[in-house]
Amino acid sequence: MVGYDFEDKAYCMELTFNYGLDSYQPGNGLQEFGIFVPDVAAAVKAAKDLNYNVVDDVITGPDQYKFRVFKLPEGRTERFSYVLCRTGDLARRVAFYKDFLGFSDAEIPTIPGLSSKAAAVSYTSATHPHNFEPVTLVFFDDGIVPQTTPWEGRHAFALDAAEVNSIYAKFKAERPGDIMHDDDGEPISLQEKLGTLFIFIAKDPDGYELCLVSRETMLPATIEAVTNYDPKLLSFEVRDKRINAIKEAGKQMEEVLAQHPDEAVFFSTEEGCSVCDVATSSLQNSHGKCFLKQLPAEQHVPAKEYLAAKTNKGSDMPKIFVKGVCIGSGKEIVDMSKSGDLLRLYSKTGGTFMSVPPPPVEDKHFFCNGRHVTEAEHSAHRL
Repeated sequence: MVGYDFEDKAYCMELTFNYGLDSYQPGNGLQEFGIFVPDVAAAVKAAKDLNYNVVDDVITGPDQYKFRVFKLPEGRTERFSYVLCRTGDLARRVAFYKDFLGFSDAEIPTIPGLSSKAAAVSYTSATHPHNFEPVTLVFFDDGIVPQTTPWEGRHAFALDAAEVNSIYAKFKAERPGDIMHDDDGEPISLQEKLGTLFIFIAKDPDGYELCLVSRETMLPATIEAVTNYDPKLLSFEVRDKRINAIKEAGKQMEEVLAQHPDEAVFFSTEEGCSVCDVATSSLQNSHGKCFLKQLPAEQHVPAKEYLAAKTNKGSDMPKIFVKGVCIGSGKEIVDMSKSGDLLRLYSKTGGTFMSVPPPPVEDKHFFCNGRHVTEAEHSAHRL
């Protein structure tokens, strides 16, 4: 996440750290982050020493995110300056962020090569409880339609619970098709140990994802996470071990998918998976081909992380694939089985059906005057 202080009336963006995976390919929407550093030359040298690509003070990180470095102004506390994104309709995009999310017009920062058709919005310093400097969201329109992918991340907002619910109601009334994740017509409510967390995910007019959460629970949880962490978890040794485990689990699962191209492949982390039983029964009754892969215990965590990144469907298990495409996850598979959606998606994605066996031949015997005859003879006699 980037932004000043906590996510309280602040702009920030959630970055996806890809752990060396190639499932999150860059789109063309998110362009760069502007960030202040005490010494630009030192920052550039450090990036080059790490073998990162650097062009005109723009550093491209290991996951292809770009950071343009500027000299930190005297007296400024916030290190992030702006986030730059492409838009397909500048006026519509600005109006949306002001109308739906309460942003205000802001001064466009100096960005070399920025299109003349650009605008900036932000939450103002006055709205922040400590009057900190806001991070600016800059949009530009160069005539190219933005193509967003999960790599673009999500714009994240921590607002009062009442605001989250109010914004959700506005989405539901005016842009229901842009709501991506909710709970049956309401924001998702999670019972955390620090209180109820309200959250929902939607899209803006250009397809960028927005994550709105309630600050009353989010901020205390953030503080707890920052002040009660295990430093060992931040070591590169631990990180590399985790990355390798994810890559190895992913490699093995991809091999399974390649070996069963004409079957619905279930990845499960539990023995006797009840969800798998329901789904496989549904498919087999329609003569669909299925293969169940129960993952070994040591692969449960890395496998879930790999599949979450590959499918963008979270870590719920089991997951079902057809022709390499995930068509269901977790307990939703049961609902899909009951509604018929599972079979529909199986067919649409190219699943293969087993040949339907011919109906059994009835064992019929024909008699005429006490003598065993053929069916033809019997029919002729009746005529």
